[in-house]
Amino acid sequence: MRLRRLRSPAAAGVVVGLAVALWPGVLQAAPAWDRFEVLMWHYRTPAQMKGLKAIGFTGAMLLGGQGRVDQAAKAARAEAGLSWYLENVATDFYSPYHRYTEGKTVTWLFDAAKTKLKTGDVTAFEREPGLSDPVWLDRIRARLGTLAQQEQGSRPLFYNMADEAGIGDLAAAWDADQSRTSLAGFRIWLQAQYPSLPALNQQWGTDYASWDVVMPELTAAALRRTDGNFSAWSDFKAWMDVAFARAVRTGTEALHAADPQARSALEGGQVPGWGGYDYSLLAPALDVMEIYDIGNALDLATAFNPALVALRTSFGSGMREAHAAWRSVLHGGRGMVVWDEADSVVQADGTPGPRGKELAALIPAINAVAPKLASMQPDFDPVAVLYSPASFRVRWLLDRQDGDHDWATRDAEREYDDNAWRASRRILLQRLAELGVQPRHVSGAMLAGLRQSGVRVLFLPHAIALSDQDVADIQTFRAAGGTVLADTEPGLFDGHGRRRSTLPLPDVARPESVRPTGADSEPGTLLALAKLLQDAGASPRAVFLGPDGERATGVEARWFRSGDESVLAIQSARPWGGPPQIELRLSHPAQITDLRQSTVLTDPGPIRLQLDAIEPSILSLRP
Repeated sequence: MRLRRLRSPAAAGVVVGLAVALWPGVLQAAPAWDRFEVLMWHYRTPAQMKGLKAIGFTGAMLLGGQGRVDQAAKAARAEAGLSWYLENVATDFYSPYHRYTEGKTVTWLFDAAKTKLKTGDVTAFEREPGLSDPVWLDRIRARLGTLAQQEQGSRPLFYNMADEAGIGDLAAAWDADQSRTSLAGFRIWLQAQYPSLPALNQQWGTDYASWDVVMPELTAAALRRTDGNFSAWSDFKAWMDVAFARAVRTGTEALHAADPQARSALEGGQVPGWGGYDYSLLAPALDVMEIYDIGNALDLATAFNPALVALRTSFGSGMREAHAAWRSVLHGGRGMVVWDEADSVVQADGTPGPRGKELAALIPAINAVAPKLASMQPDFDPVAVLYSPASFRVRWLLDRQDGDHDWATRDAEREYDDNAWRASRRILLQRLAELGVQPRHVSGAMLAGLRQSGVRVLFLPHAIALSDQDVADIQTFRAAGGTVLADTEPGLFDGHGRRRSTLPLPDVARPESVRPTGADSEPGTLLALAKLLQDAGASPRAVFLGPDGERATGVEARWFRSGDESVLAIQSARPWGGPPQIELRLSHPAQITDLRQSTVLTDPGPIRLQLDAIEPSILSLRP
C-alpha cells in the first residue's frame, strides 16, 4: 500500500440508527452532497486550476493548518470556478506522529518513540498530546469552532481535521496512549464494562485494591502469556479505539456547534485494525472520510454510517486506476481526491497532461450515473456479516506469538499485511458478490436486532472472540429461525480476549463453501454457497453464468433501490478478471434498461451481457 506522506505546498510542487445509537446524539444533516466531487490535493497555479476545471475537477485543497486559511489561495480557487476544502486543521492533535515538520522525516516523532522504547523506557507510550487530555480537547474545540464561524460564509466542502491520522503512526500497532489523562479515562471506561472491581480482577487474573491503580498490560507481557488470558491487554486496546473515536467526535461536534452545516472529515483512512480504525466507532463520528479501501474499509465505513460521504484517493493512472474508481462508486464512493506529485494532470500552461487526458474521459462517464446511484439506497439481501474488532486483536497477538515477537519494529506498512481475520471476510464477501448477494455488515452491538430487521443468515468470519452478549444474541437469532454459518470455531475467546474453557457455539455449521480456502472462487463453491442461502430463505436474486454455463466467477454485483426501481451493477472483481460475457437470469421478471448504453434488454428469458474488463454494466430493473 502506498501511504501518502504529508509535505508543504512547495515540496509538493506548489445503518445510521444502530451505529449512531452507540453515541450521544446524532450527527446533524449538512447540505446535500449532490455531485461527484473530483478534488486536487496539491497546490497549483491559477492557470493550472483553470485547466483542472476544464478537465472536470470540482474543487481543490486549501491549507488550514492551526486554523489559519490562505485567503489568497482561496480567491484563486474561486476565480477558477473551483470549490475547496480545508486541509489539516488539527493535525497536531489527531496525527502528531505523521505530519510534516520542516527538516525532518514525516515519522520522526514516532521513530524517536521507538528508539526510546529500545532502552526500556515505557514513557514512549505516553502519547503527546493525549487523546483524553481535557486541555487539548478544549483547544481543539475552540480552534475548530472559531474556524467554522470564520469560514461559514464561504462554505468549504469539508474541514479535514487530519490526513492519515492515528493513535500512533497510522495503523501501526503501539501501546499508546498511556498518558496520565488516558489512563484516567481508561479506568472510568472500565467501570462501565465491569460491574465491580472484583469482577475485573477475576477476568484479568489480578488483585487490584482500587480502580485508581489499575494498569493495562503491555504487548510485551501479553506475548509472554501461556494461559490464553489477554484481557488486561485487549481491554486497553478496545479503550484506545473508543478514545480515538471520542476525540474525533469532539472535533465534529465543535464544527457543528459553530456551523450546523459544516462537515467534519478525516483523510487517509487506514486498513481496519490498529491506530483507532475500528470503523464501527470511527465512521459514525464523522461526516466525510477519504479512505484507502484495503480490508473492505469502504464497505465497513458506509455500513456503520450510511450518511457518510466516502471519498477515495487517486494515486495512479491507466486502466487499473479506472477500474478502482468505478468500483469505489459502486461501493458508495461520492468523489475522489487526486494525488498528483508528478504534476501529470495539468501542465504549466493549464493544458491536460497524460493523466489529465485519462481523467477527462473518466470523470464524465462516472458523472453520467453517479448522481442516480447516490440518490438511491443500497439494497441488502437478508444476509449479515459480523465485524469483530475483538477477534482482530486476539488474532494479531496469536500471530505475533507464533513468530513475529519484535512487534514494536513493525511499521504501518507491515500492518497492511494480510491475516486470517481480514482474508476470511474478504473472501466471503467476494463469493457473495459473485452470487449477486449484498450483505449488511453488523457490529456486536447490532446483533440483537437482526431477526426483527429481516436478516435470515448471519456469517461469522473468523469470529474467534465473542462477548457473552454476542453469544446470547446469536443464540436468540438462531432460536428465532436464523441460520448462522462460520469458517472456524466461533467464540474461542470471550469479548475481553480470554480463552474460554468450553466452546459457546459448538454446533454452528462450518461448511467448506464458507471457509477461505483460496483467493479465487470455483463454480462448485459458489453453487454450494447458493444452496446454503436458498435453504435458509435467502436465495440470490440473480444468477450469473459464464460462457461455459457454470456460475461466473471473478465478478461483483451491487444492488441499489429507490421506490419500485432497482439498479444492478456488475463489474469484474479485478481488472480483466471476469468472463467476457455473462448470462443473467433474474429471480423475478423485470423491465431492464442498460443505463450506460441507453438500451432496453429483453426479459423474461436469458439476458446476455458483454462484460467490460474495466467498466461496469449498470442495469435499471422495474417490475
